[in-house]
Amino acid sequence: MNLKIIISSLTIAIAFLWPIEIHAQKFEFNDNCIKAYQSFMAMKVESGKLYLKNELATNNKNALPLVLINYEDFITLTFNENPSEFKKRKPLLDQRLNLLENTDKNSPYYLFSKGLLRLQWSIIRTKYGEYWDAAWDFRKSYLLFSENKKKFPSFKYNNVFLGTQEALISTIPSGYKWISTILGLKGNMKNGMGMLKNYFTSNEIPFKEESYLYYIYLKNYLENDIDGATSLIASHNLDTKNNMLYLFMAANLALNNKKASVTESLILNRNKSKEYMPFPMLDYELADAKMKRLDYTGAIDLFQKYLNTSKSDFYIKDACLSIAYCYYLQGDLAKANAYKQKIKTVGKQEADADKQAQKFSQSGTFPNTELLKARLLNDGGNNNQALTILLAKDVKTLRSESEKLEYYYRLSRVYDDMNNDDKALEFYNYTIKIGSESTDYFAARAALQAGYIFEKKGNKSEALRYFNMVLDMEDHDYKNSLDQRAKASINRVLGK
Repeated sequence: MNLKIIISSLTIAIAFLWPIEIHAQKFEFNDNCIKAYQSFMAMKVESGKLYLKNELATNNKNALPLVLINYEDFITLTFNENPSEFKKRKPLLDQRLNLLENTDKNSPYYLFSKGLLRLQWSIIRTKYGEYWDAAWDFRKSYLLFSENKKKFPSFKYNNVFLGTQEALISTIPSGYKWISTILGLKGNMKNGMGMLKNYFTSNEIPFKEESYLYYIYLKNYLENDIDGATSLIASHNLDTKNNMLYLFMAANLALNNKKASVTESLILNRNKSKEYMPFPMLDYELADAKMKRLDYTGAIDLFQKYLNTSKSDFYIKDACLSIAYCYYLQGDLAKANAYKQKIKTVGKQEADADKQAQKFSQSGTFPNTELLKARLLNDGGNNNQALTILLAKDVKTLRSESEKLEYYYRLSRVYDDMNNDDKALEFYNYTIKIGSESTDYFAARAALQAGYIFEKKGNKSEALRYFNMVLDMEDHDYKNSLDQRAKASINRVLGK
């Protein structure tokens, strides 16, 4: 019996003529499949498709191409968001799941493959606002991986994805806790990270790229081991020049960890060959890095390029806000206000950054110039210049209580980044004292950072006190993301 599998996209249409003998189909993670997977993970999408086409031409009973072609959707739809493309590709999940029913159900790949497809589409659906369907796909994926681990405990590939899920479930913030309750999911961060680490440090080749990505990101954000996460990129010789996902990970971590110059260097020195799929988010990241070094002109050009080339609804509002800030800091209030107004009419409010941009466009005035510069410089890693600006500022001249709150928060962050723990804690505590009832996020983030300092010092009781303080603060910006970090920190301190 013959089945025709047609996998199509807007950019290219490829038809795999795949004769399938029902109940006799096998799974082989062979050389073609490994190279296809590695190509997709490097963002060489067309190369990945070619390897799968070659595999089917010589080994048409291999079911792995059916699973691996899903990486095209996963990579493309997750990193180059395109609502029309998402709508077109959605039916592919059910098609592929149905075709998997004709494969060898006694193979450890059977449940694993179904779990992997469900997990990838749960992430994709989240990016496009289909949260309920995403949650159910996540649950189904978790149960499939769990069942497969029981049936085939020596099948190591489960650990990459089940470990990631375990770690993430354990840190679901209170605002989304109903999801894990309804779905019946329980996670353990220590166990999940342990499963990932075991695979990360093994000699296995399949799915190695994802084990690197998930472990390093979670090590940074859940374990708060910033130096450890960064060092793994170097110690494992991850190719950030020729692998665009590694590049994005390294550049994104550097930017979020206040190393704007590192981000800029990584992105500018990447392989710019056309064999890689377009990746507008790199322009956004590079623009952000330039802005945090006060390179306003360079930042504006790149943010504008992102607006012109991205089909995504994500970070569009934030890009407009960033352009407005750059013009504002150059004294061009007409263009600054024009981009402030533009925020209201473009993009969506799914990401926290876009929500903040929308909030600013509707009610905010431009921030104090010195505070904004100090924030950008500190976020980019230029703490000496940021501290000079802050210490030269007369707090009495600030216009509002919100600006005063931000001033003390910024001062504490700079001292923290300069490893002056005493000064940092002094101003963190003052920020918490005057801002615990504010809708601004400064007090909650101050409590989180203070908890990190005490955790570093080995004072678990004080660390837990501050982390719980974060959870107790209500109705502020970034509530869910800060709660998630606080909960991960509590789990970490308690050894859970």
